[in-house]
Amino acid sequence: MDKSLTQRLYYDDSYTVDFSAQIVERFTIENRPAVVLNQTYFYPTGGGQPNDLGKINDVAVVDVFTRDGDSAVVHVLEDEIETDAVTGHVDWARRFDYMQHHTGQHILTQAFVQAANANTVSFHLSNDSVTIDLGVASIAPDRVNAAEDLANQTIYENRPITARLIDPNDTEGVRMRRMPGHLVTDGLRVIDIENFDLTACGGTHVAHTGEIGIIKIIKLEKRGDKTRVEFRCGGRALRDYREKNSTVNKLIADLTCAPAEVNQAVTRLQDDFKQAQRALKAATHQLLDFESERLVRAAEEKDGVRIIKVVFSGRDAGELRLLANRLIETPGVIALLGTAGDKAHLVLARSANLTQDMNVLLKNVLPHLGDARGGGQPSLAQGGGVKADTTQVQSALDEAERVLST
Repeated sequence: MDKSLTQRLYYDDSYTVDFSAQIVERFTIENRPAVVLNQTYFYPTGGGQPNDLGKINDVAVVDVFTRDGDSAVVHVLEDEIETDAVTGHVDWARRFDYMQHHTGQHILTQAFVQAANANTVSFHLSNDSVTIDLGVASIAPDRVNAAEDLANQTIYENRPITARLIDPNDTEGVRMRRMPGHLVTDGLRVIDIENFDLTACGGTHVAHTGEIGIIKIIKLEKRGDKTRVEFRCGGRALRDYREKNSTVNKLIADLTCAPAEVNQAVTRLQDDFKQAQRALKAATHQLLDFESERLVRAAEEKDGVRIIKVVFSGRDAGELRLLANRLIETPGVIALLGTAGDKAHLVLARSANLTQDMNVLLKNVLPHLGDARGGGQPSLAQGGGVKADTTQVQSALDEAERVLST
């Protein structure tokens, strides 16, 4: 065991948040003051659990970590503290949330072992995400439900949870991913969920499983040969349900259907949308055919070449390219098209029987739009993406026509 400067009081009591202590060391970390206390209830980052936050003498604690070498608990502060005798206050809402989720992880991990023979290989806990990675590539939905049911049954039974120290050489029946590299306690600390799970852990936990409230799995994600399980406990689970329930209720009202009919109603909307998209696409292509025919007929032919130069405002860049492709299906056509707006766009194209290099031409005229970028092939090039008005776009196309005429 390393001899630490700090007595870690949270090991024996995760519920106390107000305490007195003495500063035994002061220093600076990245331009912030930091202190070591003779005793602390602040949990330092470790074991997959983030550090506690709170205050020491009304000065915010912004980080807590274990120092390499002597295992002292370092408290990084927002400002200096003048006195050596201090009082600490741990942010209870954050602490209890982590207590719920760290204990919930123990329960869910054991539940997956019993219900699906799937072991947890990693654990992540943060303010917005809680996950375990199972050492299996896939898991059947009924086994996921069975694990979730078993976890919540364990919560309903309100089993007591205790922490104790054991001989590191006598770990039979103790679940742990790996033996810690060093111990800061007089033995290996294990968390005992009565008649359910025994795990080596240095984190903070609730005293009875009922305090977790509920465990809800919200997503499974395949990660190579592993499966990531995202879940929520307690207050986070309630907020997650409240948000999703609000969304479902709005869908029910908007779709005028019963809760059980939401999926069917959304599927119908998706089918209707796809059908409308197909109809719109067909109508757009038909209109582009009419538009291209009109533009070709109206263009003056000179030396076997028709230059069609048109400036639009706010027209979709993809549609502009479709129109250009339609135009150059006719032999002897050069299309100089542009659209003005927040994302101005140019399309320069020529028929297959012509030889002008549209890519070179585009690079010559893009500076008229400012810091625009683009490129393409000798037969068709396009670019833009910057804000430009019709005057700028017209100037670019006029320059393109001038270059072609020289």
